[in-house]
Amino acid sequence: METLTRISIDEFKDVLAGFIGTENYYLHRLPGGLTMKLTDGCKFVKEYGNAYWLFDIILSWQMKLQNQSFQVWKLIKQGDGSWFIQCTDGNDQVVAAQEITYSIFPQDRLELWLVDGVCMLPSEY
Repeated sequence: METLTRISIDEFKDVLAGFIGTENYYLHRLPGGLTMKLTDGCKFVKEYGNAYWLFDIILSWQMKLQNQSFQVWKLIKQGDGSWFIQCTDGNDQVVAAQEITYSIFPQDRLELWLVDGVCMLPSEY
């Protein structure tokens, strides 16, 4: 397994803001054969944000959301240090939600879009 260089929270935010479009797609998979593609920006979030768990959560919901070709996933830090993740259909109708008790994710909020099996930052759409 590749060892990643640690970066500061400010560097993380700066690099994250620079993703526009993608050049590559990376497969994220769960046991049992569930897969989705990640863009360059999502791969960065996964690796440098220590957020493998975030993509596991999104992918684990896909059996229930298989008819939702466009999904907006929002990760929001709560005042007590826990996290809330919810998915809408792009029209603010909540189709999934989950609480996460703890994470060291480097931002207080993040939005990801899952479009036809490809998970991306909104700026990569």
